[in-house]
Amino acid sequence: MKYLAMVVLNPNIKEKKLEYMQGGIVNLFEQKSNVKKTYFLGKKKLEYPVKKYTEGYYLKFEIETSEKKVLQIKELLKANSNVIFHFIINNEHAVSTLPILRKIKRPFNSLPSPKHLQADVSCSKVYMLISKNVKLPFSESNILAISHSIDNLLQLASKKFQEYVYVKGFHTVKELHNMKDIENELKKYWRVQFALDNNLNVGQELLIQERNLI
Repeated sequence: MKYLAMVVLNPNIKEKKLEYMQGGIVNLFEQKSNVKKTYFLGKKKLEYPVKKYTEGYYLKFEIETSEKKVLQIKELLKANSNVIFHFIINNEHAVSTLPILRKIKRPFNSLPSPKHLQADVSCSKVYMLISKNVKLPFSESNILAISHSIDNLLQLASKKFQEYVYVKGFHTVKELHNMKDIENELKKYWRVQFALDNNLNVGQELLIQERNLI
């Protein structure tokens, strides 16, 4: 089966040891799975504090392996003191598969600040905020954020909207006239598509997926 894995390393690893530590994680995945792609994403901020850390070094893997091997990988990652967070999700279905989002009762602009949101580590679901280049539909999608909280993800999406609309000059493909219309569109369908100028093939698609942790 195909899986997507994300591993976050301790941000305090010294630079001269970082390559060695990352190499050890890569070797683990290569021994236990068929690694299709590996991404070294560098140091990024975490959605919420994990073990008192607010940032970490991100590694992403696309792999093929068995459920038994996945359990072995998870146990070894859990035992590694340099790994502060990790998850592995089933990646069998296409990225473009979009479930319908239930309506959020609270207004978009009344969401709590992300820094006050706590992760429910027992939750089996995660939500992924994805940015996709619509000109290159088969290219790699960029995962902007992953969270247990849909509210948290919607708030992060709002900031991304403003970057597209006000900074980069994009406009929505549908006739959405203001930021509130765009936000409501995402809450209804988990997808908003932007275009640059009048060319519908040049733009971005911002979408949310609900995925189950393995």
